[in-house]
Amino acid sequence: MTPIPNSRSAVFGRSARQSLVIGAALLSSSGTVLAAGSPHSGFVPNTLVVSRIQFNADTNPARSGETYPAIFNDPNVPGIQGSIFLDSYWPVPNSPRLGSLPLTGLSVNGTPITTSFSSKSEGALNLSVDGRFLTYLGYVAVPGLEGVSNSYTTDPNAQLSTHVGPFYDRAAALIKFDGSFSVTAEPDAFSGDNPRAATTVDGQEFYMAGNADSTEYGAAPFTGPGTTIGVRFGAPGSPVSIRLGTYLATDRTDESTKKHVKDNNWRGIAIFNNNLYVSKGSGGNGDDGVFQVLNGTGNGVPAGGTSNQIVPLFGVRATNPVTKASSFLTPFGFWFANPTTLYVADEGNATISTTDANGNPVTQLVSDPLAGLQKWVLVSNVWTLEYVIQDGLQLNQPANVPGYPVPTYTTGLRNLTGRVNDDGTVTIYAITAQYSTISGGEPDPTRLVAVKDAIAATALPRERDADQRQADFRGNDGDGFDAHHGGDANDGRWDEFYTLQSSRAGEVFRGVAFAPQQ
Repeated sequence: MTPIPNSRSAVFGRSARQSLVIGAALLSSSGTVLAAGSPHSGFVPNTLVVSRIQFNADTNPARSGETYPAIFNDPNVPGIQGSIFLDSYWPVPNSPRLGSLPLTGLSVNGTPITTSFSSKSEGALNLSVDGRFLTYLGYVAVPGLEGVSNSYTTDPNAQLSTHVGPFYDRAAALIKFDGSFSVTAEPDAFSGDNPRAATTVDGQEFYMAGNADSTEYGAAPFTGPGTTIGVRFGAPGSPVSIRLGTYLATDRTDESTKKHVKDNNWRGIAIFNNNLYVSKGSGGNGDDGVFQVLNGTGNGVPAGGTSNQIVPLFGVRATNPVTKASSFLTPFGFWFANPTTLYVADEGNATISTTDANGNPVTQLVSDPLAGLQKWVLVSNVWTLEYVIQDGLQLNQPANVPGYPVPTYTTGLRNLTGRVNDDGTVTIYAITAQYSTISGGEPDPTRLVAVKDAIAATALPRERDADQRQADFRGNDGDGFDAHHGGDANDGRWDEFYTLQSSRAGEVFRGVAFAPQQ
């Protein structure tokens, strides 16, 4: 493992040969593998890779006088496709970008992989279990197209019978440690809605999470876009994917059969300890939280089949350990530090609903007490929320980004990753969730942030004096936190976020993962 440098000069001094680059296209006659790249060099070990989505102004000219970003306030603009770049950084505040892999820059017959620029739920980046691959889920569509996130795939059985197109398949990208990658069309996945995240054990398969139109037709075998919803299993180079199983929110008696299809509106996905997990935080239907996708009815990553049970780890609501108020969960990405410690990114709510002393509902325009980084611990086989880390995120505080016309507000976190350090702590790296007056913050620039937490802690730490503070940060465990953050006079405790990178106007960060390595 290459150690993290202990000085900013070490970062600036890195060779350009270690940056990410992309080679020539390898054409496929099958039409299934849309694109493939061959590298000149690969990823730098121990760096962070961030998925950055770029708005392509030249491919989406102003319509009716509308320009970026005001165009996203137009209700007739159902999303615009942006270009995907995988940027590499050392986990050090304001470190220079080491390189950028343009996933959208490679295409076959003019059709690359892109992402809806304004879809905040998309763009996750995951490292494979064996550490050799990254995975990404997008669309087969060119930059600048409108309405792709609401489109149906090219599979006739996954379309609305009244819809005449155009049709755009979803696409799964597999990126290897050496910088090479392939893109596979997924016509059986997430027709009519958002593809969100994919992961793999060893590059031989895809586990995918997303959403789809809830419409299903006829008796078994059903057709319609609703058949493409859920946690899905596929393989690189194959146009076929299957739904591993379904979840039914039996506590939601208010839901129709059609709404129950949307109980499987998944956001994040991860494999830990040979088990598959997904998250849901849409709030409109079903149950929100983190779920395990069983291998049938037992543990283990499902190898296929359609009857795998999906069971919740924790419920729809949680009691905030500080305020004691009951609040909705809105989980996104999540990361296991060990089998009994789970960190969950919660994007928060612009408004929250709680109850007063008489049990009456109260709506507040304040920070969601569960927004930020939640720490869950398994105690006596029950997952319990220990605390929520918010310090340093500056929740609901206006921030001005150069070139962006309105203030943006951080409401919480979305995608994340983490690492266990030698000193009994973890370092979590996450992408912020933003809100503004422009389409609810959909095109708002985002931040890559980091925080350190003691695994054994059951409560947020109190303020330390200056001598103890220096002792806390003196050691270097390889996460880039101690050497570059410990000297900050504002640091009074571990559980405080700091910003590593900020995206600019016209681009957003969406996912983060550690770089793959051989």
